[in-house]
Amino acid sequence: MKLFLHYFHPLMRIMRERQQFLNHENVPDFINVNLLETVPTLTDTADSFDYLALDFETTGLDVNNDLILSIGWVEINHSYIDLASCKHHYINSKSQIKPMTAVINHITPQMLDEGESIHDAIKALFNASKGKILVAHGCIVEAQFLQKYMQRNFQLTALPLLWIDTLSIEKNMAMSVNNPDIDLTLASTRERYNLPEYNSHNALADAVSTAELFLAQQKKLQPNHKMRFGQLYKMSQ
Repeated sequence: MKLFLHYFHPLMRIMRERQQFLNHENVPDFINVNLLETVPTLTDTADSFDYLALDFETTGLDVNNDLILSIGWVEINHSYIDLASCKHHYINSKSQIKPMTAVINHITPQMLDEGESIHDAIKALFNASKGKILVAHGCIVEAQFLQKYMQRNFQLTALPLLWIDTLSIEKNMAMSVNNPDIDLTLASTRERYNLPEYNSHNALADAVSTAELFLAQQKKLQPNHKMRFGQLYKMSQ
């Protein structure tokens, strides 16, 4: 029975999907290396790995029509946030910014004109995440935009990246105590952990905010013991 349950654990499932992906797809080197670098098992503790907390600011949530405006990230190494690793990339795009989005994100056309190409930014992201596991708050946005980029530029489908989603973790924790209507936004979630308030709608600030929340969630879940990575990953689904 134990082997049966392990086989269908979401972590084991995505590891099988990852192997199939590498076997059958023509994967660019910068993606191939990333996927091969980290191979967690159900017995590993969460602190066995390093992480990359990231955030995308976009013109909207429609991956078919909207654009990535900026990408921010910070590394979590040995359960410590490395602020020296902070990176914030503005994406140069010829497309016009939606006026409302520009106000929300505090991103101006001049910032994007002086930015870099989406290709350079994505390669930098994969380079930074080599040997690390990705962390985001509501990772479906980042995952879908990354997937669309890979599909458009490399004809790759179902990119099997490992994501830890702090929003899903918080939702699962709330459901376990019968509190399904809890506010799951990043700012409100941080407030419940007595974490400081940062400016929102900034990719780098949100990445650092997510990194702090991720460490706080682990401490709340297992205050006296080390968290299993498999448990965190299952709660992220």
